[in-house]
Amino acid sequence: MPPVLIPTECLLMIFQNIANDIQCLHSCILVSRSWCRNAIPYLWARPFSTASKEAKLIKTYISCLEDEDKLLIEEDIILPNLPTPFFDYASYLTEFKYNRLKSAVELWVKIKDQLSTSSPNSPKVFGITRALCNLLMRKCSRLESLSIISKNMPDYTIFSQSPYLSRINKFSCLFFDECSYRIKESNNNTLDLLKFLPTVCKDITALDFRQCDSTAVNKAMKDIIFAIPNLQDFKYYGPNDMIYREEIILPALKYQTKSLSSLFLCRVFINDHIFDILSECVNLESLKFLDCRCSTFGSSLKSKFRLKKLHLETSRSSSNIVTLIQTLGNNSTLQYLYLNVLKNAAPRSISIGCSNIVEFHFSELEYNESNNLFNLLDHLNFLEKLTLTDMVLKEGEIDQFYNSLGSHLPLSLKYLNIGQLFKLKRSFSTDKFQHLFENCKSSLETIIINQPVEYNDSDFDYIIDYIKKTNSLRFLGLNCLGNTHRHKFKELREDNKIEQLDDG
Repeated sequence: MPPVLIPTECLLMIFQNIANDIQCLHSCILVSRSWCRNAIPYLWARPFSTASKEAKLIKTYISCLEDEDKLLIEEDIILPNLPTPFFDYASYLTEFKYNRLKSAVELWVKIKDQLSTSSPNSPKVFGITRALCNLLMRKCSRLESLSIISKNMPDYTIFSQSPYLSRINKFSCLFFDECSYRIKESNNNTLDLLKFLPTVCKDITALDFRQCDSTAVNKAMKDIIFAIPNLQDFKYYGPNDMIYREEIILPALKYQTKSLSSLFLCRVFINDHIFDILSECVNLESLKFLDCRCSTFGSSLKSKFRLKKLHLETSRSSSNIVTLIQTLGNNSTLQYLYLNVLKNAAPRSISIGCSNIVEFHFSELEYNESNNLFNLLDHLNFLEKLTLTDMVLKEGEIDQFYNSLGSHLPLSLKYLNIGQLFKLKRSFSTDKFQHLFENCKSSLETIIINQPVEYNDSDFDYIIDYIKKTNSLRFLGLNCLGNTHRHKFKELREDNKIEQLDDG
């Protein structure tokens, strides 16, 4: 009986669904010529998404270099003599990360020349990186995303002369402010590219800026925001020196109030004017603040945000957390909330203004905040997912916390993830599992316990009793299992038809 041939249209649908599974795509290219021909474009669309085989990628790309690319490499640098590849690999690129390309070349040179280290500033690394960059930008007819870094940046014309630069919908830039001649030259190349982008890149919907304290760079970034008509996702990292300045980039968001849906701000100063602009973003659904400094809010307290996701991560000394929750989370649309500080007044503010949240993630819990957490959980009647990570609990506090947690879990809860304890000196016993599962009235479908637990047989008995009581558990993840308890864990899953999670 002849083999059944899968139509090309079906193959493409299969490969689209596994486009992010590199290992699976590698297996597909070995099936037949037809599978190989149709899978290769997906395999080489995001070649630098994983670091495991970057050096091998460079060898393949070098085999694709043409004479005009090789002119960018100094004459005394000898490239390996490689056969012409069967596929035009550079043409399949959709996501170009310049920094990953540079790192891969650095690693390839180190391996090829049998060096202990390889400097990114060496002429060989820079020359090959520049040539490959020229190749990729000249061929990447499917380009969607470009990520650059100012260190060792080649002449901006390599990018600006590409006929495909205008097609990108996502742009990311990391800018360094250093004094060496090479860095200054690279920064100038990067700045020239930033100034050029607004003239051709009108389809950008996602921007990611990580910048130095440079007025010229800030102006160039602001001009990009002015120029693009449909910015939807904006990430902005302020300088690492933690000196909070009046922002000149963020006011440009007033031109994106109809399109902006996701905003991430890190190490920036947010005044009343910025909050007023954000409140006018009618489609803003996701907002994340990380180590930001805010002013007194003023008229923003009267603003009506319609967020679905709110992530507030700040220092414990911050006095703004309650006001931020009242300002940003006081709406019925909020579904996801992340906090790392839970001040005394916060539970009431959340339970009143954010009572409809279905997912809550709290990190860095200290024991003196546990009552605030329990008070909050008692009022979240629609909560379905709870994640607790990096808990800062001492040995004696852990038992007390677990003894109380189960009785405060909402009836609506379906997912519980208890993450790693922060800086724990030794593993703790699991007697508290008895109280956690006995007191839990929720019908949990997923339980993840990712902590250095010393398991004993009775722990599995508590879990089995809970399974029988609720008949709801479908997924279970436990870490730090020894050989004996791995076997018991397997038996537990098989007897109760429970799937194991990767976290376990």
